[in-house]
Order: sequence, then C-alpha cells, then structure tokens
Amino acid sequence: MTERERRELLRAATERIVAELPAWDGESPKLLVTFTDPETQTRIGHWVVPATAAPLSQAKPQSSGRTRRLHAVPDAS
Repeated sequence: MTERERRELLRAATERIVAELPAWDGESPKLLVTFTDPETQTRIGHWVVPATAAPLSQAKPQSSGRTRRLHAVPDAS
C-alpha cells in the first residue's frame, strides 16, 4: 500500500466516524474534533460537533485498542 492510499483510507475512516456524530446547530456548546495520523502526527481533518454526551448504555466499546484522547483548548472567539 502506498502512502497516498494509506492517507486516503484514514481520511475515509474519519469521515465515517464523523458521519455518525450529530451536526452542530451553530449555537449550542461545541467541540472541535480533530483526527491525527498516528504515524506522521499530521492532522487528517477537523469538524465541529455539539458538546453532548451519549448515555452510558449507548456508548460504543472501543474496538481498535488505540487510546482516544480528548484535549480541552480555549475558545478563540
């Protein structure tokens, strides 16, 4: 697999994940979701989503074994 194919697969995977998230309404509290290539540490993409929490009964178990991190950053506005 070439580097370009690997990046395209990562981008497609991030888009599938984000497609499952609710759309931000432009007014409610928001989160900036950023995906980073684990090999090169470069940003794949970023999206704004509403800052809502799913009930624990709906939470999906982490399937890949990779750690997911949430970083709080100050609002630039």
